Amino acid sequence: MYILGLTTLGDAAAALIRDGELIAAAEEERFSRRKHHSGFPYNAVQFCLDYAGIKLKDVEHVGHYWKPWILRHKAMQALKAAFISRDMFKARVDRGVTQVSDSYLGMFLHPRRLRERFGPSDFKFHYIEHHQSHAASAFFVSPFESAAILTWDGTGEDTTTLFCHGKGNKIKVLKRIKLPHSLGQFYSAVTNFLGFDMFEGDEWKVMGLAAYGKPRFYDFFAEKVLIKNGDGDFRFNIKVLDHHLAKHYQFPEPIIRELGSPRKPGEELNERHWDIAASAQKVLEETGLHLVRKIKEMTGEDNLCMAGGVAFNSVMNGRIFHETPFNGFFIQPAAGDAGCALGAAYYVWHQILNKPRKFVMKHAYWGPSFTNEECQKALDEAGLKYEMLPDEVLLPRLAKMLSEGAIIGWFQGRMEWGPRALGARSFLADPRRADMREILNHKVKLREWFRPLAPSILEEYGCEIFGKDHYDPFMITVIEVAEQWKKKIPAVVHVDGTARPQMVSKETNPRYWNLINEFRKLTGIPVLLNTSFNIQEPIVCTPQDAIKTFQSASFDALVLENNLVLRK
Repeated sequence: MYILGLTTLGDAAAALIRDGELIAAAEEERFSRRKHHSGFPYNAVQFCLDYAGIKLKDVEHVGHYWKPWILRHKAMQALKAAFISRDMFKARVDRGVTQVSDSYLGMFLHPRRLRERFGPSDFKFHYIEHHQSHAASAFFVSPFESAAILTWDGTGEDTTTLFCHGKGNKIKVLKRIKLPHSLGQFYSAVTNFLGFDMFEGDEWKVMGLAAYGKPRFYDFFAEKVLIKNGDGDFRFNIKVLDHHLAKHYQFPEPIIRELGSPRKPGEELNERHWDIAASAQKVLEETGLHLVRKIKEMTGEDNLCMAGGVAFNSVMNGRIFHETPFNGFFIQPAAGDAGCALGAAYYVWHQILNKPRKFVMKHAYWGPSFTNEECQKALDEAGLKYEMLPDEVLLPRLAKMLSEGAIIGWFQGRMEWGPRALGARSFLADPRRADMREILNHKVKLREWFRPLAPSILEEYGCEIFGKDHYDPFMITVIEVAEQWKKKIPAVVHVDGTARPQMVSKETNPRYWNLINEFRKLTGIPVLLNTSFNIQEPIVCTPQDAIKTFQSASFDALVLENNLVLRK
C-alpha cells in the first residue's frame, strides 16, 4: 500500500511510504529553486512517484498536514487584537484574509489538483491536524516503542505547542498551548526586530549571533515578553512584542523603550544587537527546558521526540539533551513544516489504519540521486573538463586537496531530506584552518561573518571530541567541544566553544565516511568542515544545479559522483 504525504504552504514537500517503509521524500524548493517554496509540491510529488516507479492511481491514501476549517480561534484572536491597537488588528486581518482566500480554501482543491496533474486515482484524502502531523513525523520514525512528544512552532491552525504521549502505533494528545502564546512567533518577531527576515528563515541568524552577546536583556524578556508559569505553560505578551506587527517591521513602544530602536535591514550589527539575540535565545532555552520538564512529569517517559520549527533551535536542543531527565532523544532531520509531509503519511498508516510500526529513520538520504553517466552528460553539456576516477583513487586525492586548503563541492548519492547538508550535497573544507570560516562565509557562501560552520565527524570519535556520549546524525544539536579539541578544529568551533556536529556512520553513508577517514589518515583529524552546497539559494539538487554554482562561485573543485572537475 502506498501513502503520499503533503505539505502545501511554506516549505512545501512530499513524502511517499510503501507498507510503512519510507521510499522517498523531498522539499519542493530543491526543484523550483525558490527558498521555502510556498504552494503545491508538484515537482516533489512527481519525484516520489517516479522514484517508486508508480502512478498516482497506485496511491491508496493521501495525508495532508492541515485542517483548513479550524479558523474560529484565530478569528477571536484578531478581534481581541482590536482592543490593543488598530495596527495590530489590521495586521492580523490583512494576513487572515490572504490566508483564508489564497491558502486555506485552496486546500480543499488539493485532491482535484492531484488528479488533474497526475491522472485519475481513487485515493482517500485525509486532512490531519498540523501539530499531530509534526508529532507523527517524530515518533513514528523514531527507535522508541514509547516516548513523550513535544511539538512547537509558530502556529498550526490555532495550536502552537502540543504535548503528546506515543505508545506503539498510537499518539495521544495530552495538552495544547494556543495562539497568541507561541515560542516560534516570539523568536520570529525578535528576528525582524534585529533587521533580519522571518520569511527567509533568518531565525538561524539570531541563534548564531547570540553566541557573541551577553543576555543583559534576559530579565526584561522573561518578565515582560515570554513569561513561563509553574504549570508547564507560558505566555507571549503581544502588547510588548507582536509577531504580526513585526512582519511589517513595526514594534510597540514598550519594547523600543527597553531595547532601543529596532535594527534596520542592512544596518551594521553592534554589541547591543548581539545582546538582544543572546537574551532572546536564553529566554527561549529556559522556556523550552520548562516545558520539557513538564512533559517528563506528565508522561514519566525516558524518551523524548520533538518536531516543529522550534525544534531546529540546535542550541536549545543541546541543553535539552544534556540538562533534562530524559535519556533518549529523537528529532528527524526535516523537523519543520516540510517534515509534516512525512508525518501526515505515517499518521494515516498508524493512527488511522492501525498498522504496526517497523521503520526507523537512521539517515536523511531520501531525495533524488544521479548516475555517473548522468553527471557526465551534464558536464559535457556545460563544456567542463573532468576526470572519472574510482573511489580508491579519488577519495585519497580529495583528502590531500582538502588538507592543502582546497574547498570542494561534494555531490553524491541521494539528496538530503531537511535543511542540513549531510554529506550528499555539501561544501567540504579543512576544519584545522582558523581562517576557513571567513573564507567560506565571505568569499564562497556570500553570507554574514558570524554564521557558524559545522563538523562532520566519524561517529567512532564523537565521545573523544565532545568529552561525553552524544550521537547526532542529523546536525540538529549544539554542544560544547572538549577543550583539547577546540584548537585542533577551530574552523568548526563557534565563538562560545560549541559545535553543531554530524556523526557520520559507515553503515548509512559509507562513501562520505571513507572520505573523512582518508583525511584522518593524512592529518590525524577525523573531521571535515561541512556546510550546505548552495549560495543564496536552496541546496543543489541536480548535477546541473551543482555545475551552475561551480561556474558562478569561487571554490576549487567539483565532485559529481566519481567525476572530478578542477578549477583552472
